[in-house]
Amino acid sequence: MDASSPPSLSALKSSPTLMEVAVLEYPGSLRAAAPVLSELAQRCNRTAAAGKRTGARMLVTRWTLSTRGHGMQRVAGAELFGDTPPAVIVVPGNEPSWPLMQPDERMLNWIRDSHDAGSLLAGCEEGGLLLASAGVLSGRSVSVPDLSRSPSLASVVPSWQPSERALVDDGDLMTASGPDAWKYLSLRLLARIYGQNVMSAAIQQLQLVIPRGVQEDLERFSPNFAHGDRGVLKAQRWLHRIAARGVTLQDICEASGLEPRTLQRRFLKATGLRPIAYCQRLRIAKAQLLLQAGGAVDEVSWTVGYSDQSAFRRLFLRIVGVTPARYRRQIFAQRRERSRMPPTRQASEPLRSAA
Repeated sequence: MDASSPPSLSALKSSPTLMEVAVLEYPGSLRAAAPVLSELAQRCNRTAAAGKRTGARMLVTRWTLSTRGHGMQRVAGAELFGDTPPAVIVVPGNEPSWPLMQPDERMLNWIRDSHDAGSLLAGCEEGGLLLASAGVLSGRSVSVPDLSRSPSLASVVPSWQPSERALVDDGDLMTASGPDAWKYLSLRLLARIYGQNVMSAAIQQLQLVIPRGVQEDLERFSPNFAHGDRGVLKAQRWLHRIAARGVTLQDICEASGLEPRTLQRRFLKATGLRPIAYCQRLRIAKAQLLLQAGGAVDEVSWTVGYSDQSAFRRLFLRIVGVTPARYRRQIFAQRRERSRMPPTRQASEPLRSAA
């Protein structure tokens, strides 16, 4: 399956739901981004079919600015998706030999409008800086390169929270930077769309070596944002913006504009979790990040909204499988072990073609 050659409609009548992953192509963007992601999708579609999985299947499309002044357009695939915004928009990095161009306002408007309509945004390297130009990173924890690589942002005061992690998945916003950014971002997309087992199968088939810290990020809680329920989506984005700290069911109802019983039913249908359970998973995922950054257990407990450390400990143990203190010790033990190991060629190899 080629990125620009989607299957025919007749071949898809009995197929699982297709999820469009749109690769935004701009002047100077990585030329291999769409082909590599499309090959990964083909591999994972085969794995999912072999395992008789009923979840969504990923179809990669390419989007560019229209030469006729009509804004953004699909290179192919309109007959499959029509006017529906892509479930995921991936903004790749820049070719090393190209300067990062001033972004076109039509492209930035399309990014903003698609995000408002429910699209998950994923920015890799300079692609994250284009998301910054679109104004969608405000208040979010992100992994983006230095602003000096984007002349259009030279005078901008960052409104986001920079992270030292190579990959940051903040629900409806994913960013990655560093030498292996495209590899990690691609794998996280596979986990979000197909699940952890299919992603792990892809890692094994491609013989990729993933650092332990990144592996934890790849396996982190993956909320569903591609369900199409605008009320639930509104609540989810609000919860992620405040890390679900100190919220009640009534707070979530007010954020979504839904009555309690309606919210419970639609939230469970859209995300697979009830609102309070969703908040718990979100807060524990935040706690894991803080513990990985070196935070003390009592401070982390308070930061994510638990004044009762014993309640925090029980919830963390139930969701993660170990206590917060043991989790923290494991993280630092792994770091000490890695610091004593010589770097390997495999650990830094780029994502190869899946063909």
